[in-house]
Amino acid sequence: MSQLSNRPLSDTLDLTSLGGEGERRVVIVGHKSPDGDCIGSALALRSYLLARGANEVSIMVVGRMPDNLLWLPGAETIHQLSPQSDLEPIRHILAQARLLLLVDFNHLGRIGNPLEPLIAEVVRKPEVRSVMIDHHPEPEMGLVDEMYSDTSACATGFLIAELLGGESRELELHGGADMATCLLAATYTDTGLLRHGQITPTLFRTIAHLLEVGARHEEIVLRIFKSDKLSRQRLLGYIINERTTYDLDLGVAVFTLRQEDFDRFGIEPGDTEGLVNVPLDVAGIRAVAFLREQRDPDEPVKISLRSQGNLPVNEVASKLFDGGGHLNAAGAEYQGTLSDALALVWQGLRQLVQDYPGC
Repeated sequence: MSQLSNRPLSDTLDLTSLGGEGERRVVIVGHKSPDGDCIGSALALRSYLLARGANEVSIMVVGRMPDNLLWLPGAETIHQLSPQSDLEPIRHILAQARLLLLVDFNHLGRIGNPLEPLIAEVVRKPEVRSVMIDHHPEPEMGLVDEMYSDTSACATGFLIAELLGGESRELELHGGADMATCLLAATYTDTGLLRHGQITPTLFRTIAHLLEVGARHEEIVLRIFKSDKLSRQRLLGYIINERTTYDLDLGVAVFTLRQEDFDRFGIEPGDTEGLVNVPLDVAGIRAVAFLREQRDPDEPVKISLRSQGNLPVNEVASKLFDGGGHLNAAGAEYQGTLSDALALVWQGLRQLVQDYPGC
């Protein structure tokens, strides 16, 4: 489903109407626990807006970035917030913003605390132009001035490349190699190097365009997909051998990580990225669930769901946990014990397979 503004994105991001020199200040907000699509898209927009004359572009997220994204151009400028962060500098930046971009999420609840209430105030200010760019289902209607939402897009980075590419030539005029690299990294991470998601001829044409502009394909593959720490490889072996339950009759695999596993393997943000897809490589497995406790015992259990074909795991996320996502990739949180969450996930997956026997 598409909810695209009638205005070209390049017009919406025009800075001349924001004020005179020194007043063209932009804030880009990503979702909590940011992934490659979120970070790559935000950095690409930062590069684009600076090229178009922005005086300052600030990116804000709640949670630490995965280490394998720190090399992306501009990553060192991102404000990575936590509940312990000093918010006075953030409030100062937000007070000066004239353009607010919400990137790779569909409603304010995906921002996370302590940033969410601050953005809720800014988005209501009449002097601030607000824009959402995203590809997740059911965007929060009426939240922003301009919405660019397309659930058929495989990644937000791909959507941005589409909206600023083609005949508009914005990528060539104001983008360049750094922006193209960030957009390609965003697209690759959300599709697992083109292994899942909405893989279409248009996607390959867009990737070709990004490469023509200067996107660094080999560097992306090497620094994001072939940069595992030894501890992550050991963690993967542990998960496969000791933490995963395979039900081949159902076509389902479920695995968990507990708090003690974080210490045993020295797990850092990003170390679990992509692990949920691994059991899908087993013949006959159609759906996977990954549940993990957080280091802070007061934090909810995080649940990631993946599937193949037309099996809608987002139904499990939404019906049982008030979560959401795409048909083949969804997530949720559960405020309770890992054991209780695990029981609910198995219940939901059994019902899902029963409801969709041919998918």
